[in-house]
Amino acid sequence: MNDTFYRPPLPDVPEKELRNTAVTRTLTEYPHLFKIVTPINVDRFEELTQTHPNQPFVKSVCKGLREGFWSYADAFPDSYPDMFDNCAGGPKDERQARFMQDQRDDEIRQDRYSQTFGTNLLPGMYNIPIHAVPKPPIDSGKLRLVIDMSAGEFAPNSVISRESIAGLHLDGMRVLGEALIRFRAKYPNVRLVMFKSDVSQAYRRLPMHPRWQIKQVVTVDGDRHVNRCNDFGGRGSFAIWVAFFGLVIWVAVFICFLEDIMAYVDDSFSFEVEGNVKYYEPYKMYFPRKQTKLLQLWDELGIPHEKKKQEYGPKLTIIGFEVDPNAMTVTLPACSKALFVEHIKSFLDRPPGGKRKTLREFQKMAGYANWAFNVFPLLRPSLCAMYEKMAGKSQQNLGIYVNNSMRYELSWLADRVEMSDGIHFLRSREWGPEHPDVYVAYTDASGIGLAFWFPSHNVGFQCPKPKFAPNDAIFFFEALAVCSAVHHASMLSPAPRKLVIYTDNTNTVAMYDSLRALPDYNHILISSVNVLLDHSIELHVLHVPGLQNKVADALSRFRNDEVLALSPHLQIGTFQPPQDALGAAKQ
Repeated sequence: MNDTFYRPPLPDVPEKELRNTAVTRTLTEYPHLFKIVTPINVDRFEELTQTHPNQPFVKSVCKGLREGFWSYADAFPDSYPDMFDNCAGGPKDERQARFMQDQRDDEIRQDRYSQTFGTNLLPGMYNIPIHAVPKPPIDSGKLRLVIDMSAGEFAPNSVISRESIAGLHLDGMRVLGEALIRFRAKYPNVRLVMFKSDVSQAYRRLPMHPRWQIKQVVTVDGDRHVNRCNDFGGRGSFAIWVAFFGLVIWVAVFICFLEDIMAYVDDSFSFEVEGNVKYYEPYKMYFPRKQTKLLQLWDELGIPHEKKKQEYGPKLTIIGFEVDPNAMTVTLPACSKALFVEHIKSFLDRPPGGKRKTLREFQKMAGYANWAFNVFPLLRPSLCAMYEKMAGKSQQNLGIYVNNSMRYELSWLADRVEMSDGIHFLRSREWGPEHPDVYVAYTDASGIGLAFWFPSHNVGFQCPKPKFAPNDAIFFFEALAVCSAVHHASMLSPAPRKLVIYTDNTNTVAMYDSLRALPDYNHILISSVNVLLDHSIELHVLHVPGLQNKVADALSRFRNDEVLALSPHLQIGTFQPPQDALGAAKQ
């Protein structure tokens, strides 16, 4: 929802595509093949969003609902043919063939596919290959239809840049956790239930512009059909859906006053006070009050849903995680944890002949890991080398080597996930040095050494600068000093549960805050995370101006007389930086 406040308007059809004579001729001569098909009550949607602060964006979504959406594509280059028949080889067996026929027939009944117009493409048309593949989990015995808009030299997705659809956010466990923590701060003993509601065939409920429909023709049993609606296989399809659904969630929160409604693609979810229910007439049953009000809004807007996909309970699986709002936990089920680890190990397997992995496989692995980070947020450094390898690449079938750094990081991820119980406790991160349980350290690095000290114990530690460092040496040593302080704090008895470390280096603060680093620094993050996980320590790294960091600065320069003048009776010791944090710099 928050994306809707600042997103630019959805794109119109490029001027060059409006002048495409081959497309214009087919649209004019065969108008019955191209329709705007949607169940959405656009007039009511427009009424309910008229007070949204980003009206240019709202108007572009309403325009798309009435005229069809353009899928974020640039104009097709002159080198692309007017007509392209990229037809798949067909189903592998009779079961797949029957499934594809049934899917085609259902789409025709819902008017989302046109009736067949024969076996030959018309001018301006692109045929998209379709396949039937097993539906997860693999052993479910079910199939799903895949529309592969990335296949082939002239694939429609090839004219949609990743930059044009970047930066969109989903409401994951972090957003849900923050909402639950806020509620618990006010009502610590109130029993809650979770609920989730699913939109039926979400993407398919939005119409595409006729000039995009003509680029997503499908073939079943040799017969051609125009695919009129948004489809999962399009690179811009997600951005179109979340534009519309983000506004629906905005209406739920700001017009219907339903607090803390969240969305993850086609799932909406939230929590409600146990026993606070409301009858929903179409399903002849009671639901949590907020859930009933949400379904009533969907009905008002014409958003389809099915009874079996509307769930609630004291514990509920949401986007693959079991959420318990009373224990304040989010758990990755054991079977899901095992599948995730298996996927990592399969990705790291060396294929015969050393075959590279494709960019598509890299993106799938990164996406799977980012989903798991809902429960394992501290393991984000595991994708550092992978992101570096993916940077600047866009060809889905491009081969990329899995290098040793990536093997190390992903193996670390798999090991850590296997060791974990899969339970993430929802705790407030809004605490600082004033918290009574916090242990505070100050760190610094200079041209000759690095140091840290603990004011509450009046002890400080220093060591000469290690010989090995990347080019931006001072940043490396500042981060290494923080890592060393983390290690030392963990050896206290008892180890602190909350640790604040001050540094005067803003790059170090940003690195620890985001858990993302350049490759030369990533070993420092991994070393720190290992300690935090092993000792159940929560860490905040905060900035302090250099003038307020005089003791750590003097320690790092071995000016011990100055140290004692600043902090009399401070006990000074030495330390060795953790060797695993030196990583590539040591090699």
